Amino acid sequence: MIMVALVMVMAVLAGCGKGSKAGAVTIGSKDFTESILLGELVAQLIEGNSSMKVTRKLNLGGTKVNFDGLKSGDLDMYVDYDGTAYGIHLGHTEPITNPDAIFDQVKRETEEKFKLTWSAPFGFNNTYALAMPRALAEQYGIKTYSDLAAHSGKFVFGTTNEFMGRAADGYDPMVAKYGFKFKDVKTMTAGLRYPAIEQNEIQVMDAYATDGKLKEFDMVILEDDKKFFPPYNGAVLVRMETLEKNPGLLDVLNKLGGTMTDEIMQELNYRVEVKEEAVEAVAKDFLTSKGLVK
Repeated sequence: MIMVALVMVMAVLAGCGKGSKAGAVTIGSKDFTESILLGELVAQLIEGNSSMKVTRKLNLGGTKVNFDGLKSGDLDMYVDYDGTAYGIHLGHTEPITNPDAIFDQVKRETEEKFKLTWSAPFGFNNTYALAMPRALAEQYGIKTYSDLAAHSGKFVFGTTNEFMGRAADGYDPMVAKYGFKFKDVKTMTAGLRYPAIEQNEIQVMDAYATDGKLKEFDMVILEDDKKFFPPYNGAVLVRMETLEKNPGLLDVLNKLGGTMTDEIMQELNYRVEVKEEAVEAVAKDFLTSKGLVK
């Protein structure tokens, strides 16, 4: 009985560390370059504009890991995208009829359902996209997804497990929309798609519109002519409890609102992924250039 009681006490004490705290925040990120870079950028922004203690838990994993961390209190914030929240967090499967209103809808529903809210959007739209080598696209005259559908039987499609499993904006609903009939589909981690393209193991891949490696590998983004993919406006997803305990924190996060374009985000990713500059240095350069830190 004594041992059981001791175990129960230890369990309670272990749980006491969770939840939002005044004067301290924990920032997570997903496991790809842009998310890690933006997590570091948000961390430096807070450190440069407050006396708060910032703990970084970057490169944690996929969307679910980070979102579960927010709900449990292990994380206070991470950067996410409204299109991802629409389908993954909120479970919508119906098409988005008003892209201009998606952020406001997602913000409202996220606050009501999860007690989480969003900072002002950064200004770029990191939408999912289909990409292929420019020379190959020009060879077949492929500019749009509909063009690709007509030739899809000649190509192998490479993608990630997360994209394959997304109910609203993933592989299966995309195929249903466009009628793709790829010769084969290969799943792999995000970082292996470009080597697979280079070795001609795959010829078409899902990508992020702001991916820095698109430039390095001379890839062309095809036009989503039937508007399948929703917007993916980047912003900080944060616990409302954290903001309540730290007045002024949302004002700091909102300093990033409207500071980035697709081209700026792609260039920042390019510096990290291709030029192999340190994430910390690239984040600091951007913040300094915008006058957000000294």
